[in-house]
Amino acid sequence: MKHWIILVLALFPFGLYADDGMTPEELEKWLNDDKYFSTEHVNVGELEFLHEPPPKPVLHSFNTLTVSQESIQSGWVLLEQCYKHLVAVPDAEVVYQYKAMRDLKVTSKRNIENVMVKGQSVQLTNIRQNAELCVRAKVRIFYKNPNGTFSLLNGPFHRKFLDGYYPYHVTLKIHYPSHLVTLIQTRPVAQPGFDVTESEGLILIDSYFEGILKTEIIFQN
Repeated sequence: MKHWIILVLALFPFGLYADDGMTPEELEKWLNDDKYFSTEHVNVGELEFLHEPPPKPVLHSFNTLTVSQESIQSGWVLLEQCYKHLVAVPDAEVVYQYKAMRDLKVTSKRNIENVMVKGQSVQLTNIRQNAELCVRAKVRIFYKNPNGTFSLLNGPFHRKFLDGYYPYHVTLKIHYPSHLVTLIQTRPVAQPGFDVTESEGLILIDSYFEGILKTEIIFQN
């Protein structure tokens, strides 16, 4: 009998949920594996930025988003996404819950025996230590606001086990046509644990946090 870890993604979330088919012993072993989880402090969903990276590696989602001239007209953005420090389990499934997504493909894998794209999900078999997964897709997440500005919406990002939320490392690298739009602001604003760096046509956000994170990048013509 296979026991699945379901990794549910809505926009760019990454939630970890234990499958009901796991035995109590397997659940206890997974929960108490302090390489990934600590039960001494459990966040119940409130966003809390971490001013320093956790002492041990945590799940890292690196997302490269390319906003083109076509994106401004259609809302479709190119997503290239890689995950590091995946939990070593026999079987897992990454499930994307975008309202609009197309052309989902796995571009690379490491220390994962087999991957298979099925609809808006990627099924993983025999995930070993130091596993990595990279995907590529088109997603419609660029919106024109009533006041004429544009919003690039991401999230909610979260890493959940049972009723608790655990440390998560998210990086967003956003390319945009600076000759067509300019950055107005980010939500949340830059602060310790949520670093924002801007250069010509590029925004880099790097964040360590617990709880649920939603981001909005606002542009104007």
